[in-house]
Amino acid sequence: MNVQNKTGPSVEVDKEIDANILLSSAQKQQIKARSSEYKAADLSCLKAIAQAAINVELFTIPLYMTGLYSIQGTHQIADSSNLYPGRYWPGLGPTAGYIPSERLSPYDYDLKDRFIDSDYKLNVNEQVFNGVYSVFIEEMLHLQLASNMASKLGLTPSFTSQALIDEKFGWKCYNNQNGIPHILDFADCTTDLSKLSPEVQAYFEQIFPGKTLQDLRVNATELNKEQTLLFMLIEETEENAKKIIQPQFLEPDAKTKQPKYFEQAPYNWWKPDYTESDLPLFGSIGHMYLSYWDYIQIEYDDNTSLLDYALSKAEANDARAQRNYFNERPDDASYQAQFPEIKGSLEKYNEHNLLKEALMNNVNAITDQGEGDGVAKMICLRWAEESWAQNVLGKLQSADNPTHPSTVDTRFQPNEQALEHDYESTDGKPLSGSACARITNKYKDHFQIFTDTMKLIVDFEKPSSQSDERYMTWSTWFAEGNNWNEALLDPNGGDEAAKQNPNLPCVSSVVKALNNLKLSSNIGNTHQLFSQSAVGTIKGLTTALDRYWSGKTSEFPGPAMGGSGDRISICWATTGIAPDLVTGIAPQNPNTLYHACQGMSYTNIGSDDLPPPEVYHSCKGSNDCKAQGGCGFVHSTTPGGSCGGSVSTGPKSAPADNKCNNLGGCAVPISASQLFPKLSDEEYDMQLFKFNLKDNSFSAIDYTYPKGQQTPTVQSTDHVLMPYKKGDAVYDIAWQAYCNANGLLNEDGEPKEKPKPSDIRLALPPST
Repeated sequence: MNVQNKTGPSVEVDKEIDANILLSSAQKQQIKARSSEYKAADLSCLKAIAQAAINVELFTIPLYMTGLYSIQGTHQIADSSNLYPGRYWPGLGPTAGYIPSERLSPYDYDLKDRFIDSDYKLNVNEQVFNGVYSVFIEEMLHLQLASNMASKLGLTPSFTSQALIDEKFGWKCYNNQNGIPHILDFADCTTDLSKLSPEVQAYFEQIFPGKTLQDLRVNATELNKEQTLLFMLIEETEENAKKIIQPQFLEPDAKTKQPKYFEQAPYNWWKPDYTESDLPLFGSIGHMYLSYWDYIQIEYDDNTSLLDYALSKAEANDARAQRNYFNERPDDASYQAQFPEIKGSLEKYNEHNLLKEALMNNVNAITDQGEGDGVAKMICLRWAEESWAQNVLGKLQSADNPTHPSTVDTRFQPNEQALEHDYESTDGKPLSGSACARITNKYKDHFQIFTDTMKLIVDFEKPSSQSDERYMTWSTWFAEGNNWNEALLDPNGGDEAAKQNPNLPCVSSVVKALNNLKLSSNIGNTHQLFSQSAVGTIKGLTTALDRYWSGKTSEFPGPAMGGSGDRISICWATTGIAPDLVTGIAPQNPNTLYHACQGMSYTNIGSDDLPPPEVYHSCKGSNDCKAQGGCGFVHSTTPGGSCGGSVSTGPKSAPADNKCNNLGGCAVPISASQLFPKLSDEEYDMQLFKFNLKDNSFSAIDYTYPKGQQTPTVQSTDHVLMPYKKGDAVYDIAWQAYCNANGLLNEDGEPKEKPKPSDIRLALPPST
């Protein structure tokens, strides 16, 4: 999110900074000689603002993701095991290629020299996707940085705050709401559009003729002109914040004596049991961080400080988890830091001045990339007499002048070499899609990316545009009478993937399933199911993040973020309708043993049912309990291993037969196209378990192998292990495990006949 468009100097912003940094002697007294009677309330408010900063970042992620995956297209799964040659899947992904000169903006990184072959020219949809994808990734970085700040100060971050999500994990903040959580209510805005920046005003008058900011609503929907304008407004809050809010909301209320916006911290009315829902509206991202910092600066009349008080409480409660996903991977020694000059972890900083510099580095990174140039300078100038502020200001002034036009400080741009290394190309192209998308957009802040996105949509959405030069969402694609065909998923023809891997469904069956799901008799149920799947997958992600920052697990659910995109994408690609993220899903019954896939119920043996949507998820770190894991990235039967990799060692946990969460793979239900990749340890054996519904216990069991099969491996505990191999269908192995655990074997030791894959499972892409 952005404070201003940073394409050049802004006199207005400089004036605003000067006004904001002024503190009266009474205000300084409130901060630097505060009565210690406020200590408990101040700590509570500091944590509330820290949580609000997390909420502001989290708010953007499903919103941007829903728009991102509404862009029409397909992507090829380029996996190192080469299991899906030539096969494409519904939904765009980041694409490797270069932007042609006629669509290149001054802030784009021109990669044409890296892609000599003209076939690597990005079409309009791919260019738009790559830009918004880079914003999506950086919002996740911002979420990590805000969470580490909160954790350092003693707050266990919550990613399921009631400010955003209801009790059913529905995203109420997207329910036609008229504001940005904690920041702005559109109903309080002026009707004078001239208060907006020139770019936003021009587009607003063009797209919403006769309307004002008060008519804006927040919904998770397709990336059209209207939604892109909303994103521009979300990303440009500070520059005109006080201009766009009606004056009466900036003045103290007659009853409360408090203004609705821009209230000066600290708040004497705050009570220790208040939460982030009790905070005043900040009016801008800049003012939120300014208030955050005023609390960090508090010193009391008993010669203590709020910062010391917060750190001591954090130490006593051991609530100091620090995560550094973008710069460190403990299970990958070769991993290169993507943002080496951003303080991903604050663990080693305890001395006040060093800690404040590190905290300000995070604030500066967040706001410079997206939430607003000038915020760090504004805060430091406010406290310019202190050494930490002088050090930060010195770094700001000595920042190098970039040789390439840029709206992002060089220190906060992703490292190009690290991206190339960490996201290595597996399909022969010079760069992977993920690396290409982020390198191309490394010089642009989020406002600039959405400004460029708007121009592309306006210029190329017309039906008269050539097919590769037309911007199109799934809604438009279906509205124009398009349907799925084999050429979309197998452009080279011949279905090489199915020929090479007989366990893979043929392309014609996948196409038939996709079109079946769109039939008028099915589309309502399809949309409801895939909406619930998307909500459940995002729920799995947010609850996994809750566990991650509370110290209950050390594994960041990175693949769950990609998986949640897959679930949103498939809803768009089968229905042309935005997934309903608002309604939520039913809670799981703690006394029920849920199953992972079609026909594998433990409570209704013999049924052909899929598991209920409330257990759908996409990451092993987000399955809630035993028997709910199912993808090809197998894991040991003991904790450890990597989510999204095949580095587990020893006996593996069978899909749909895992003994607890984190130990059973992922992706429920199991895609019919999910095949087992190659394992690094070359040990293709699984330990099976039997579940007792009476007391919810489990026990290891022997694998009963069919007559004539070679005797499988027996491990040290004398249990016979179930073998499998690279390229086996994950569902088939899960079915074999399920039949073993439930006595569904014939006299020859073979499992009963498996059900034919449902259209849902045929439509779902494999986890990658």
